[in-house]
Amino acid sequence: MSNQSTSVMSKPEPTKVASVKSMRIALKLIANDAASLAQAANGANGSLHTNNNAFAAIKPCSLAETLGATAIPLEIDVSSLDGTSNTATNLNMSFRDYLAQAIERIEQQQTVLLSHPALPYRLLMMPAIVAAKHRCHPHAYLTGMGEGHELSDAVQQALTQAKRAHVSPTQIDATHCTSYKDKFFELIQLIGHLATRSLPTTNDSENNSTNKQYWFSEMHQSRVASFNFIEAELQHAVVFVQGTELGEASSLLDNTRLFFPISASTVSGIQQQLTQLQSQLNAIALSSASVTTSPNASSTTNVNHSTLLALMLNNLNQFDHQAGKAAVIMGNSIETACSEIEAMLAMLSTSDTLASSPSEVEYKTPSGSCLILTANEPLGTNGLCFVYPGVGTIYPQMFSQLPRFFPDLYAQLERDGDVKAMLQADSIYADNAKVTDMSLGELAIAGVGASYILTKVLSEYFNVKPNFAMGYSMGEAAMWASLGIWKQPHSMIEATQTSTIFTTDISGRLDCVRQAWQLNQSDDIVWNSFVVRATPADIEAVLTQYPRCYLAIIQGDTCVLAGCEASCKALLKQIGKRGIAANRVTAMHTAPAMLIHREVAQFYQQALHHNEQLEQTAQIKFISAASSQPINVSSLDIATSIADTFCQPLNFTELVNNARKLGAKLFVEIGADRQTTTLIDKIARTSPTVSEPCQAIAVNAKGGDDQTALLKCIAQLISHKAPVSLTCLTQGLANLLASTLKFEVNNLQADATLAPQLEGEQS
Repeated sequence: MSNQSTSVMSKPEPTKVASVKSMRIALKLIANDAASLAQAANGANGSLHTNNNAFAAIKPCSLAETLGATAIPLEIDVSSLDGTSNTATNLNMSFRDYLAQAIERIEQQQTVLLSHPALPYRLLMMPAIVAAKHRCHPHAYLTGMGEGHELSDAVQQALTQAKRAHVSPTQIDATHCTSYKDKFFELIQLIGHLATRSLPTTNDSENNSTNKQYWFSEMHQSRVASFNFIEAELQHAVVFVQGTELGEASSLLDNTRLFFPISASTVSGIQQQLTQLQSQLNAIALSSASVTTSPNASSTTNVNHSTLLALMLNNLNQFDHQAGKAAVIMGNSIETACSEIEAMLAMLSTSDTLASSPSEVEYKTPSGSCLILTANEPLGTNGLCFVYPGVGTIYPQMFSQLPRFFPDLYAQLERDGDVKAMLQADSIYADNAKVTDMSLGELAIAGVGASYILTKVLSEYFNVKPNFAMGYSMGEAAMWASLGIWKQPHSMIEATQTSTIFTTDISGRLDCVRQAWQLNQSDDIVWNSFVVRATPADIEAVLTQYPRCYLAIIQGDTCVLAGCEASCKALLKQIGKRGIAANRVTAMHTAPAMLIHREVAQFYQQALHHNEQLEQTAQIKFISAASSQPINVSSLDIATSIADTFCQPLNFTELVNNARKLGAKLFVEIGADRQTTTLIDKIARTSPTVSEPCQAIAVNAKGGDDQTALLKCIAQLISHKAPVSLTCLTQGLANLLASTLKFEVNNLQADATLAPQLEGEQS
């Protein structure tokens, strides 16, 4: 491509745009091992971008490294564009010129490497057919380029060249970048976002990857981005499409998420393990303190992170699932973990705990550390019950951290169906999102989606298999959808959005209620529901006086009253109780809902998985509020039980007690927040009919981070002796340890390189 000189007084005209013709250009990020040395030499300013965590999930690829080392006829050092090179041929070259030059070589079936010594990744570019031939999965594809006086013209030109003129791409604004280094950084960061499926933001260089939002796409559609920059007073746009290489899962554990499971056959054995762990942690802390106070330690403040991670990994690998007793220590630092150990040792030193026949001990701390001692069979051995919450538990930004820990799961969800619709992403992850603005159908879809994802996390990544399963209200539908019983649960998303059951019958204009109350369409209905701390007897004593009020739900020490708002308020006033308004329009669990019982049963009569798939859930007893016995796994029986639960008043207290009578002991809430966890704990404490011990735990909690909530759940499952696989934790930690060791080695090399220079300056 020829360089064009332009007059200062004249407006530049668009040049002939470099064309990628009909072929796609495969792009692969390769680690730049020299970057850490350059960072150290450049100081804090030089390492501004390289500390960004957007690249942490890029997997090492030996094949790409081989291609980059041996099959590259052209290597372009982009640093020459920053004025650091005296090569005359580079003085008039622009960033766009380098891309065009690279494309020209690639069209000749050559492979090109773009790099900058101060940035952590280089960009390997090759024809897509070459990548396919070598089975090298690209992080992204370059498919079109455009330029013009107006950005919209440049973008449309690039989209047309990419044969995606109908697409509205995500706009990546690099027009503020004045240095070539910054433009190249923005480019490789975009490739990283495409690989990790994390949505780019305007302040990527300052944001931590833990806050990244998942980049949702339309069903079975690739993510498309337009990379926009300005040169020679012209707008430039380059269109990129996601590749087939997926970013690596982040480790759930790191130096700020410490997790140490302890196993032993006796209480004294637990004490010995705790004491040994405390000594090991103190040794690491002492070693770190001595290193960071060294006068020559310019970049080794993290030097002992690998030692801490190695200790944690070794601890996980040595954990004995068959040992009789188990505890878990959690903390966000060595100091916190040591404090947790001291507190647990102090608790264990009491005479009651060390008695030959200890009483029941249930020890938990806010940090997540836990220890369960019991003379009976542990709750998690044969009594594990998954509990699926009902409508209304979802909240804005729920599960926003999970995709980076389970990228393969989200990729599978995208292949299976519409994950964006499944989580109602446009509502849940919108700026200033309000779930109160969502319809009943949207709430139901998102609630089932949340339960579906958490079920997959526990069952596929931690191999947690329940003995029982039950649902609160519409949670019964989530139960059948999530546990692999229904063959095509994704197909119910659109059906739920359009079915009159959810749009007009029991919500919206409340046609069922109009029919039951003999009202016209023009008549107003002011419907509401109230949570009231009262016994069923308190309400039932006067309920017949209010024919438009319904005792919808009984749940421990509270009830839910639904119906005509004025009538409900009058009833509450008469019994001297205050109610908390839910401000949600739904006539589920009321007499009018029985008018559509047949329609509800038909809606939920779904095709089941083949027998081989169903055999994997054969050990699960499915419990319904509509029956005292487990539900038979047949399409008709499932549909009927859901319709019965949906349309009849719900007695959740009775459901919990019935589950306990059938053998459920450890209830795990599989959904957003912890609605049923609180209810089950209250019911268990006050039940006069069931004396067997039980406990409820949640996988998620509104207001906390997803990572910690999940780890706390796993910790409690371990302490209750539920079968749990720790492979997910060890694999992630092993990957993090490998990258941390590499980082520390590079830093040590940088220190060794800089030490003579520093000594020379001091002398």
